[in-house]
Amino acid sequence: MKFRDWFSIKGIRAEAKHVTWLKRKELIKNTGTVLAFCILFGIFFFASDALIAMILRLLRIS
Repeated sequence: MKFRDWFSIKGIRAEAKHVTWLKRKELIKNTGTVLAFCILFGIFFFASDALIAMILRLLRIS
């Protein structure tokens, strides 16, 4: 398939046929995993920031 054919309606439809969509169960599992990691990283960065702020306060730098 030529590059310019890929950007035509025919090319877009052909590419859309190659798309595989997740099943509902897989989508829910992956969404839960992403949310869990976001929450964990949020807690980690909050705790890190609080610890660094406490150390700076103890050293009277800030």
